Amino acid sequence: MSDESGEAGERDEADDTDGPDDTDEADETTESSYRADTDWPVLALMRDHGRPYLHLAVAGLLIRLVWIVPGQASTAILGYAYDTLFSNERTFAPPLVPQAWIQEPIDQLWLVAGAMLGLTVLGKIFQVLRTLSWGAFAFNLQHDVRTGTYDTVQRLEMGFFDDHQTGEVMSILNNDVNEMEAFFTETIDDAMTAASFLLGVGFFMALLNWQFTLVALAVVPVIVAANYWFSGRIGAAYGAIRETTGKLNAQLQNSVSGISVVKAYTAEPFEYDRVEAASERVVDAGLELVDIRARHYPSMRALTGVGVVLTFGVGAYWVVDGPPGPFTLTLTAGTLLTFLLYTQRISWPMIEVAGVIDSYQSATASADRILGVQRAAESVTERPDATELDAVDGGVSYDDVTFAYPESDQSESDERESPPVLTDVSFDVDPGETVGIVGPTGAGKSTLLKLLMRFYDVDEGSVSVDGHDVRDLTVDSVRDAVGYISQDPFLFSGTVRANVTYGTPQTDEAAVWTALERAEADAFVADLPDGLDTTIGERGVKLSGGQRQRLCLARTMLHDPGILVLDEATSHVDNETEALIQRSIASLVAERTTIVVAHRLSTVRDADRIVVMDDGEVAEVGTHDELLDADGLYASLWHVQVGDVQSLPAEFVDRVERRADAITTD
Repeated sequence: MSDESGEAGERDEADDTDGPDDTDEADETTESSYRADTDWPVLALMRDHGRPYLHLAVAGLLIRLVWIVPGQASTAILGYAYDTLFSNERTFAPPLVPQAWIQEPIDQLWLVAGAMLGLTVLGKIFQVLRTLSWGAFAFNLQHDVRTGTYDTVQRLEMGFFDDHQTGEVMSILNNDVNEMEAFFTETIDDAMTAASFLLGVGFFMALLNWQFTLVALAVVPVIVAANYWFSGRIGAAYGAIRETTGKLNAQLQNSVSGISVVKAYTAEPFEYDRVEAASERVVDAGLELVDIRARHYPSMRALTGVGVVLTFGVGAYWVVDGPPGPFTLTLTAGTLLTFLLYTQRISWPMIEVAGVIDSYQSATASADRILGVQRAAESVTERPDATELDAVDGGVSYDDVTFAYPESDQSESDERESPPVLTDVSFDVDPGETVGIVGPTGAGKSTLLKLLMRFYDVDEGSVSVDGHDVRDLTVDSVRDAVGYISQDPFLFSGTVRANVTYGTPQTDEAAVWTALERAEADAFVADLPDGLDTTIGERGVKLSGGQRQRLCLARTMLHDPGILVLDEATSHVDNETEALIQRSIASLVAERTTIVVAHRLSTVRDADRIVVMDDGEVAEVGTHDELLDADGLYASLWHVQVGDVQSLPAEFVDRVERRADAITTD
């Protein structure tokens, strides 16, 4: 069970040193790292996540289709009433109505008013049903997109998080998914409303006078062409906004997460400048979009206005002087009134088309980034015939392991290949044995643990547990068998109880206190204001480093793993706290296989064996006393830690100086 897997993606070199700030460089190289290779990302999302709710979408669509013609009948009835009741150009003889009911004009007026009122009431009923059906589809679809994307993110292996900034991933989970919510719940509904309106209006126009319909709708092809021209530019602008917003979120998270370092170095002005620069890029992208929209919407209004003027001018001439040019059909004043009302109302869906295109392009940019995450390649794949690791004895074997970290997706232009971090590494850990792994920074110590946990897979050789290659086992069963505790203990925002029982929520209180006692944490937890139910803040900020580490130990004890892995578990605490943690660890490691990575050699001096790593290779293996007698690299590291620098061999000093020069050069 990986207790601190969120920290496991760091390179070994980052375990002990602060590298140069590469945030700005990363901003320039992540532009396409979240793009999906698909032409219709919005439709792809709806296909992938909307199938369970298809019946709701179909219901909403059928309701809309049924109402297409009746929904626009009121305007046609009004024009018919004008011709029959007020101008006497036609006889009032509506279909399906007995003439005996409508002999008097007042009866005819009541029929027209009743029909229009009935259509209005019925329309509202259909609107309610349509809204309920489509709303249920849209919100369920949006929920599945959000949870599906999150599920993908948490299942991606550490290589993905090595290459991508947390702030930008959070921007996708929040901003982009929220944008899809607005598109699903509002834009699609608006688009279908506009489409059904145009179909209904077109039907009645063609029914009343198909020739005059050609005049009234003459401007529509121009509107369609203009919208197509603007849509490409709007899509590019929204893509730029999504990218720059993601980078701004990444910068904000980076700055806030490191606030203690910022304050320690009085770097507030520097961080402000970086955030301001990122924010200005968002503003520039936004202004580009504003410029396009400022031309788009007025253009649509102008074109629809031209349509209204054209309809009135040609229609009035048609009514007064008869059909112009090639037209032959008669046009009455009532029909002209109907067409003018339709044409004026058409301006709404024509303008709405501009908003739909605007929202669709925004949603496309978001869907592209969401799919980019959902379809990210997995660095660790589980074989179809993988088996479960049951009844763990705890034997671990590294056999000729060679490994280099994968190429970053963000540095494709860099032709240099990643150098091997481990080369031909071989050693065994017997069940119940405690083995320490030591060596200089960057020697590959933590990488060995990541390969055991299958955060990555080896390039050559194999890592085995109880004789089984970990690649032949299910990932979950391997990680369930391993308890991992890192140098940077991670606690979730919440209570002590929730953190200790994380992964085992049904644990009773007595078992929790037993685990806390074994981890030397029961005393300070009992002194907290609310004991187990005390809220400890984000990442356990209200606790000391030693207290956080001991809670993580208690959490691991509850899981009772067959193999325990400690990655610099006491490197960030003082000597007194280290003594408490070491005593807790002694209780935890009893009768189970334990692998300890340590810089403090005192941590592993009592280990059954110590593996000394150097430049990705096994340099020495033995007990503490045997390695001191060998007077090799381990002996030199021991002399450094006990302060006996005068006993260091000259070649060791030269080696340290070369490493320092290399780091400075990099």
